[in-house]
Amino acid sequence: MKDILWYFYHISIEDLQEYPEYSVFSFYDKTYYFTRIKRSKEELDDLLQVCEELLKKRIPVYSFIQNVQGSFVTLVEDKPYILLEVTDAKHEYGILDMMERNSLVHLRTQKRVLYRNEWAQLWSEKVDYLEYQVHELGKSYPVILSSFSYFVGLAENAICYVNHVERTYPKNSYDLVLSHKRVMYPNYRLNYDNPLNFIFDIEVRDIAEYLKSMALKEPKYALIDLKTYFAMRKPDVYQASMLYARLLYPSYYFDLHEKIMNQDKKEDVLLSIIDQVDEYEKFMKQAWFVIREFVLIEPISWILKKEL
Repeated sequence: MKDILWYFYHISIEDLQEYPEYSVFSFYDKTYYFTRIKRSKEELDDLLQVCEELLKKRIPVYSFIQNVQGSFVTLVEDKPYILLEVTDAKHEYGILDMMERNSLVHLRTQKRVLYRNEWAQLWSEKVDYLEYQVHELGKSYPVILSSFSYFVGLAENAICYVNHVERTYPKNSYDLVLSHKRVMYPNYRLNYDNPLNFIFDIEVRDIAEYLKSMALKEPKYALIDLKTYFAMRKPDVYQASMLYARLLYPSYYFDLHEKIMNQDKKEDVLLSIIDQVDEYEKFMKQAWFVIREFVLIEPISWILKKEL
């Protein structure tokens, strides 16, 4: 990898931390992140425009670095890589920081290849793919086999909820904002300001993913942040319902499932999530009551029957 960085970027380094799909190194007191890119050319073109708009507004974003051939993409063994300049990677964004950022970055340019707002369709396609995968390969993964049907049930419940919400409530009261594939807790700059994580979606996507990740570690604080968000933002019934649906959808399980199938993780990483099923259901019941203090969203009956 050091030879590749010298050949394509004229960067000579001694210290290089290498991982399966990315490397991290320092050069002239700056930190760089050389990583595989899994975005199409059209998506990358739009991401470059998004970064340009953010920088014009003086909003932090990690910078793409061109190679000596003037390209942002470098092929390594026929696989595309990107070099990013990373600053203050461990700076953490909280719920108030996220809300402030979202108020600044309602980008009006049309970048439809980055849109990810068809949740029910995308989730259904994901479930179909994973069900096929488990059918073909599941015998080698006993933890997945024993837990998969429960989390698919959560996903199907979330899909039904989204379909009902979209049939019942108008969409014209929301706007797409710059969002992220995933927002984790803690929410570090390394993920949040990384343009390879950018998409366009409704605001509650990021809020829900952040709170969902927090709830698996600190459910009490997740409920506090949920209340803070509703008290300050006052989302309408459409946005509130979609947030609740996204809290229900088990992206945390499916993300690990895919990493296990790609052999990036061992399947025992799922055990801590499986052990928290009961507590997360309680969180979902408490979250419903928090939201109902501000807006009337419809219940999911089996969750409300859960004893606290």
